[in-house]
Amino acid sequence: MTEKTVAAAIVTYNRLPLLKESLAAVLAQTKYLSHVIVVNNLSDDGTKEYLDSLTDERVIAYHASENLGGAGGFNQAVRLFGEQLQDDYVWLMDDDTIPEKDALEHLVDFSELHPDAGFVNSQVRWGSVTGNPSWMNVTAPRAFTWQRYLANSEILGIEVVNSTFVSVMFAREMVAMVGLPQKEYFIWGDDMEYTNRIADIKRGYMVIDSIAVHKSKENTKPGDILAEKDATRLWRYDYEYRNRVLTARRISTKEMIKVIINAFIYDWRRTLLKRNIPFRAKKLGMIVRGIWRGIFFNPDIEYAAGLHQPKLTSLRDLDMDLLD
Repeated sequence: MTEKTVAAAIVTYNRLPLLKESLAAVLAQTKYLSHVIVVNNLSDDGTKEYLDSLTDERVIAYHASENLGGAGGFNQAVRLFGEQLQDDYVWLMDDDTIPEKDALEHLVDFSELHPDAGFVNSQVRWGSVTGNPSWMNVTAPRAFTWQRYLANSEILGIEVVNSTFVSVMFAREMVAMVGLPQKEYFIWGDDMEYTNRIADIKRGYMVIDSIAVHKSKENTKPGDILAEKDATRLWRYDYEYRNRVLTARRISTKEMIKVIINAFIYDWRRTLLKRNIPFRAKKLGMIVRGIWRGIFFNPDIEYAAGLHQPKLTSLRDLDMDLLD
């Protein structure tokens, strides 16, 4: 259908067995794959030695001098794509993402059939191809559009409002328009903020036939502080609430106020009052601290050097019925 090429990008940190499985699955894609950027966030488990031993010329290993976090890793990956490569699309994923061999083919084919799609992502299942949806990667369909999919079995993609960085793909022109992922997020929420930026210009779609497996330890909802039982993961919620406020503010002031109110009404109040909440005091402090930091958090958006930045076009000016 097309001669387009794709650079995949994997961000990894101390999960060498999963990285090997993810990289093998990416390199086995049926069509369109040209390069695989692997950003190694200063792993100390043999990841550097493994990547340096690879002879496949498609693999580009970037060894960070510090742990950039997931957000910083994806920022660097998209920067390398924009500044060092000439591929048409970049395809992002974590190191525990195992795409089916035709996942990329379906993403590219859909994008080429629907050039006004700003990003496309895979269906993400947890643990195995036959597993449940990966709840942290389930994105909401855009309001007032979902009913059309009930009546049309031939539709290949469902319009969504944003996406996680677990098998999401977008074009070079989108990177030129919206810039790079926000490295200052460090972890959590950078994917929502970035795909929101894209969706302000063009539409996003989940491509039904593109399947990826997310091999996370648990199938949990994103940012669910009440259910969190792992003490080693608590530090992430400082970033979660800070980042959540900025993501909302970049939509609108009204959305930011809504997010702050909901965080106190639902998360803080339930953490305070519900019985048997582990690490209650720490969680209450993190919610307040994260929201307070988020009110003043507003880092600049970076752009890849040398990429031409076309004039932004509002979504409202585009065709509102791509799939009709």
